[in-house]
Amino acid sequence: MIRQLPWVHIELVPLYLQVRNLRRFVRDFCVGMSLRPEYAEYVATASAELLEIAAKGASAQWARFDLRLLGTFTEISVTSAATLRQRETLLRVVSEVSQGEAREAYARSLAKGDLEGLAISGLCRLRHEASAELALTQSEEEVCLVVRVPI
Repeated sequence: MIRQLPWVHIELVPLYLQVRNLRRFVRDFCVGMSLRPEYAEYVATASAELLEIAAKGASAQWARFDLRLLGTFTEISVTSAATLRQRETLLRVVSEVSQGEAREAYARSLAKGDLEGLAISGLCRLRHEASAELALTQSEEEVCLVVRVPI
C-alpha cells in the first residue's frame, strides 16, 4: 500500500471569522499529524496570514486553500480571483517580504506598517523565525500565494 502524504483542500468565501477558525483547524491538524507544537503554530500562522491577504488583497468572492505536509517542508497556498491591480499589489507584497535578509525585512515591516492596506509583518516574521519562503503565481484571472515552511 502506498502511503499518501497528509493534505487539506478547502474552498470558501474568505471572511474574517473563517481566518481564525482556519488557523485553529490547521494547528490542530498539524499537531494530530505529530508535528512539534511550535512548527504547527508556524503553519497555522502562515495559513491565516495568506487567507487574510486573499480576503483583503484579492477578490473576496472565493478562495481555495491547500495545505500539504511534504516531509521536509509544508506548503500552504491560497488561490483566488484578482484584478490586474490586485495582482500588482500582491506582487509588491511578495517582493517586500522577500527582499533582503529575513531579519531586516521583518524590522522594516514593523517600522513601515501596512503595504497598501495589507499587513505584511506576519509574513516577514514567518520568514525570519521559521525560514519560510513566499512565492506568487498568477494567471489572467487568478493569483496564488504560496508559503513553504521547512521542518
